Amino acid sequence: MRFDDPKFVKISHRNVWGEWTFVFEGSKLCGLKFQGPSDEAKTIAPSSLQACAYASPDSESGIHSRTRNAYRKAINELNLYLVGKICEFSIPIKIYGTEFQQKVLEVTRSIPYGKTWTYKQVAEAVGHPSAVRAVGNVLHRNPLQVVIPCHRVIDSRGRLSGFALGVGLKRRLLCMEGAIPNELMLE
Repeated sequence: MRFDDPKFVKISHRNVWGEWTFVFEGSKLCGLKFQGPSDEAKTIAPSSLQACAYASPDSESGIHSRTRNAYRKAINELNLYLVGKICEFSIPIKIYGTEFQQKVLEVTRSIPYGKTWTYKQVAEAVGHPSAVRAVGNVLHRNPLQVVIPCHRVIDSRGRLSGFALGVGLKRRLLCMEGAIPNELMLE
């Protein structure tokens, strides 16, 4: 989904993982996108980047207090998740899409921390067992990356595949969660 309508507020946040763009409609999180560190950021020592982990948004001027409070809660939860201190997000979200897309995203959201499901398991859970490819397409366009943990969905042979942000980040998140025991055992 594109969030070009003026009713959506986009706020960027940088931390040691990279840049995160939050999209809010009022106090509800509708989108979260990740972009890895730029080549310039990769040359900066991690300790100097860590100061950005709990930074304020690039600009808070003009942001309604409901959205600003939701942003601060979302940042706090994201940072706690990325250091392994929380296992799920409680920030209110709003999912846009068809009924099928919403079902896929809701089922994916319910996959427990530290566990993986296959695309087939998700398709079966939404009542469309033959819609494995359609499930993969929905998850590839997941508007709430990490909050709706599509990184926990793997292929039927147990391989990491199909993650919009790349298999490297999927592996990193799953290792962090303890869903896969060792990066060397994966492929």
